[in-house]
Amino acid sequence: MTWLLFAADGRLQNYISNPHCDHDGGVSKRRPVPWPANAVVLRQPGTNQLGDITVVGYAGKHADPWGKEFGQINTIWLLKVGGLRIVHLGDNGPLTADTIRAIGRVDVLMIPIDPQFHILKADQIAAIRGRLSPAVLIPMHYRHDDLERSPEKPEQLGGIDEWAKGEAGVRYLGSHVQDFSAGTFPRKPEVLIFKHSPLVKAPLNIKEQRTDRQ
Repeated sequence: MTWLLFAADGRLQNYISNPHCDHDGGVSKRRPVPWPANAVVLRQPGTNQLGDITVVGYAGKHADPWGKEFGQINTIWLLKVGGLRIVHLGDNGPLTADTIRAIGRVDVLMIPIDPQFHILKADQIAAIRGRLSPAVLIPMHYRHDDLERSPEKPEQLGGIDEWAKGEAGVRYLGSHVQDFSAGTFPRKPEVLIFKHSPLVKAPLNIKEQRTDRQ
């Protein structure tokens, strides 16, 4: 769930929404981070100018009841580049009126959605979409069957297909990459569902780990 981008100077940018291990590159578990030592790592609210990219972090609140072990902090990221305004909610709960006003226009919204409504409930998703009115909505934080070893895990998290069946303007992409340009968005709102990156693999089970180490 870490958002990674390359800056104009060639350095990797990392936007961390909260300290859960699936959002912070494993830092909270003291694991080796997957980015180089010279990478830019942003965690806190504030405005940062990185080349031609303006990154604004807004202080939010992690969706209930999760994240209490770290005070339910969650940074919402607004990325402004090339006339585009892209928002990543992380694991945020319902947005306050002040946050909505501060964010302003949204072209692309990345929002946690799954049919079990693990992070946001159906009415909360509808309220956020209605207030921000993104041209493109990208669901995130849902289950990928090919990345899981057990049909029961992770708990309380479903795949995206069941939710997508009830939505209009859904388009499944054949890739984990999509280009966006200002002024080229569809007239009607669109939902884009990506393939996950081929670099993301299912975890090895114990037997496979032992074989891999031999």
